[in-house]
Amino acid sequence: MTLVNTSVHNPWRDPVRLWSFFGLFSYFLIPWQGLEYGVFDATPDEFFVAYGWSSINSSTIALAAFIACLIRPWHSWQKAPIIDGTISAFAGVAIFFVATVTKEPLGYGAALQIFALGGILSMALARRGFIQGDPFMTGSVLFIIVAIAIFVFFPVSTVFSKVLFAKDGSFTPDLFFDNLFSFGIGRTVWNSLRMALTVGVATTILGLTFSLFVTRVTKRFHGAIRIFSILPIITPPFVIGLSLILIFGRNGSVNDVLLMLFGDGGIFIGAGQDGWFERSPYIYGFWGIFLAQTLSFTPISFMLLVGMVSSINPALEEASLTMRSSDWQTFRYVTIPLLRPGIANAFLLAVIASLADFGNPLVLGGDYDVLATEIYFSIVGAQLDYPRAATLGIILLFFSLVSFTIQRQWIGKKSYVTVTGKGVGGTFQALPRGIVWGCTIIVVIWVIFTTMLYGSILLGGFVVNWGADYTLTLSHYEELWTRGFGYGAWPSFLTTLGFAAVGAPLTAMVGLLIAYVTTRKQFFGRNVVDFGAMICFAIPGTVIGISYVIAFNTAPILMTGSAVIIVISFVFRNMPVGIRTGISALAQIDPSLEEASLTQRASSIRTIFSIVLPLMRPALISAMVFSFVKSMTTVSAIIFLVTADTQVATTYILGRVEDGDYGQSISYGSVLIVSMLAVIILIDKLVGKSRTERTKV
Repeated sequence: MTLVNTSVHNPWRDPVRLWSFFGLFSYFLIPWQGLEYGVFDATPDEFFVAYGWSSINSSTIALAAFIACLIRPWHSWQKAPIIDGTISAFAGVAIFFVATVTKEPLGYGAALQIFALGGILSMALARRGFIQGDPFMTGSVLFIIVAIAIFVFFPVSTVFSKVLFAKDGSFTPDLFFDNLFSFGIGRTVWNSLRMALTVGVATTILGLTFSLFVTRVTKRFHGAIRIFSILPIITPPFVIGLSLILIFGRNGSVNDVLLMLFGDGGIFIGAGQDGWFERSPYIYGFWGIFLAQTLSFTPISFMLLVGMVSSINPALEEASLTMRSSDWQTFRYVTIPLLRPGIANAFLLAVIASLADFGNPLVLGGDYDVLATEIYFSIVGAQLDYPRAATLGIILLFFSLVSFTIQRQWIGKKSYVTVTGKGVGGTFQALPRGIVWGCTIIVVIWVIFTTMLYGSILLGGFVVNWGADYTLTLSHYEELWTRGFGYGAWPSFLTTLGFAAVGAPLTAMVGLLIAYVTTRKQFFGRNVVDFGAMICFAIPGTVIGISYVIAFNTAPILMTGSAVIIVISFVFRNMPVGIRTGISALAQIDPSLEEASLTQRASSIRTIFSIVLPLMRPALISAMVFSFVKSMTTVSAIIFLVTADTQVATTYILGRVEDGDYGQSISYGSVLIVSMLAVIILIDKLVGKSRTERTKV
């Protein structure tokens, strides 16, 4: 008996025809055009008009392509894959071109049909030998390239277009320079650079101090330091700024204590009407932002440096001491030089984080302008000024890219290897007594101050009005949480949970997929994917927000005001974490495991789901947790994208801050912190149980 492979000899089971059937299905059942008020709020007439078959529009191109690929009279030709690929690629490009010219907003039907055209193109490329003829991997690479092009390169390019082209489309390169040299921008740039460099130095020194303390001074408080390092990550960006206002603000605890000690006033600034001391709002401005950012970003420096400090080869320090060097000389000329890559890495990442920070300068900035907040005020201010916002965004992006490129290229070319395959002996040498005492004093002060900081966050929601009326009350929590799910903070909280729950798994899966194809496969366009991933690392959230507003506020991709654009911003903002997590996990998995599966004729998709993903489960869960937490607490990337119907937790808190309602703001922030901490602890236990470990029998 001869077995017949019907999937090959039966032309109607050809994957190209199956994709064509899928495209026709979506053409007749799902609206082609975008609906102004969404799928669930549209009227029957709006639904009918939105269908592709209701009129002649760009959907006609897709219809013709699907009919041609369905009939497919050339299926037996040798060059059939070339014809399939040409038709699908031409149809996809033509759809976008026609929709752009006719100002036609593309909807879910268009997305599904373009996806079907991509499936046909993937099959055509695979049959031509792309990525060893693997249709799934070919489709994955095509999807990644298109997604990065649409949601990374295209929005960034529109930011540049706003300062190169006037509203009438004329080329005006002098517009950028006019905005660049306009009044105030030079001061704003200098303020941002000054703040970033100062915060970079402070956080690097503190991060190194904590790393030395937990690895070289004592390990007793490693757990406590770890908790203090997690708290700023799960804290909404401007809640730390609010807590500083509660402590150092005009009606803060410090002023109240000084008032109690000295009478009418708090900080001496000269004779006042009521006494020699007057309350001072000095927390606003440079020092307020500096303190908030230092508190926020020091844990990042600590996490970057603690591993490097603990992995130094003790034999090198022993050799120095054997040569009769003092403790100070060993620390200065041996230990610190070995830590240079980590120190430089921590400094540059802190500079990038400071430049991109939006929440703390917004709350504490006062008259100290920085780039991130000036972009915001250019959009939401009295005059809508896209060219100015785009100019500031380009400057901010330039500084972030320069810092990131230096960090990636310079650190990547250095080698400070101290851990080799050979066994090493010895123990860490004692640090100089001055370093030990200095580290201990700084850590104790930090822990006390952080305890005060988060204590004020928790207590601030239980008093009537911090600084004026310290009567204990539950009114803030009752106003937020007890009036029903449709009132108070519940709508924004549930909306944020929904967005984060959808965005977190998508972020992790897309990030791990990019990590897999870039580390395991060689293909044309790999450098584009690598560069796109690098860009995602360096783009500040404010720039992402302004670029999405400009890019997706007009046809053919009209998504502003929708939930989809918020989820997409979450995915591409947090995607680099999934990529780095995936690359680290794949480095520990022997490729021979995948090769063995493929040798047994398993498809690549089955190999990934049966072999790779189970081994990467902890990495997948970690990426999901981080993406979920960042989605719950982010503000800069979505501040321009939310509407009254899509308001999230951070924008709700920000609204209360702008109204001066610190009680509700702190109460809501406390709930978010506790919720995120519970999620991290729960997932940490689940991840621990999911790992395969050897145990004694």
